[in-house]
Amino acid sequence: MRYHFLVLFTVVFLVACSESTPLEPNNKPAAKVTTADLSASNTPAKNKQEGIAIAAQSLDYITIEAIHLKATTTSVQAPARVEFREKALSTVGAVVAGRLDSVKIQVGDRIKAGTILATLGSPEVAQMRSDVARAQAELNQAQDRVRRQNLMQKKGVGLEIELQEANTALKQAQADYTRSVQDTNLLGTGTGQTVALRAPVDGVVLKVNATTGAAVEAGAVLFELGEPNALRMVADVFENDLHFIEVTDEVSLILPSVPQPVSGHISAIGAAMETDLRRIPVYIDIDDPKVLDKLKPGMFAKATIKGELSEQQVSLPTTAVLIKDAKQTIVYVEVSEGLFKARPITAGSARDGLVAVHEGLSEGDRVVTKGALLIDGEAQLLL
Repeated sequence: MRYHFLVLFTVVFLVACSESTPLEPNNKPAAKVTTADLSASNTPAKNKQEGIAIAAQSLDYITIEAIHLKATTTSVQAPARVEFREKALSTVGAVVAGRLDSVKIQVGDRIKAGTILATLGSPEVAQMRSDVARAQAELNQAQDRVRRQNLMQKKGVGLEIELQEANTALKQAQADYTRSVQDTNLLGTGTGQTVALRAPVDGVVLKVNATTGAAVEAGAVLFELGEPNALRMVADVFENDLHFIEVTDEVSLILPSVPQPVSGHISAIGAAMETDLRRIPVYIDIDDPKVLDKLKPGMFAKATIKGELSEQQVSLPTTAVLIKDAKQTIVYVEVSEGLFKARPITAGSARDGLVAVHEGLSEGDRVVTKGALLIDGEAQLLL
């Protein structure tokens, strides 16, 4: 019995020893590793004024480049559209109220000057033409009276006052007749109460606001015409890009309907700006007249305006520039190996993945161009 108890005690003692804390070679328990200890191993700077230190293993994710001043060619991209020149557009309307007897053309027709577009019937036209006949008769009567008074004066039986009255009536009749003829000339050709509306210039029909039998008011625009070879491009350039461009600058245009880029140049810059969008129209002439045959008013395009060489300046990738608190623009500069500081800068617009830096950097500064967000994250830990 004593023997069995001794064996059981020995087994329990061995099991208890196996579950106890293992010992190091120096017989001391192993120390626990905390998060604070791991952070301390990276040795970040504790004072942001000294700089932000980055752990050696993190430097593989950071790209640092020494900057240099250089002259660059600035290009401005803007949406564009095809439009007629101002003097290339014409409208035909109704001079008097009436009803359209016929419409003889449709949108897209190419027409010559003098082509009849529509005929208009109006009682007012009949009255105006009747006034011409009446004015003509009154003019003939006034001329006969003056001749008769002149003949009586030669015979010595006429009165001077009657001759003066006849000449005054003649002048009035001539004025009435001239006015009535001019009024009917504005109507156009035709007879009775019918007026033929004709095209004033050669061109293509852009819009028809008329249907046969429709009643129209005086002054209503019925047709819009344009000269097909008088097209140009209009680009909408933002206000902050205006100082990069000038008249005669070369332009490359991309149109979905034309397989190859179309070349042109700036012919004029608009004088008024669109207040809401802060854009100004820039007018572009096409260099190759043959391209005009492929263009249609209203087509859209992408315009790239090629500016001249600018003054020497610093350009950084957009990945290098950070915006803090929605108002301050900064980059991170390496002040010593593995140590970085934030540098406020004055930046321009971003183009083609690059940002022009106007102030804040000097020749030779080593700027973080990739991984700036990683350094900025370390900086936040020091706040």
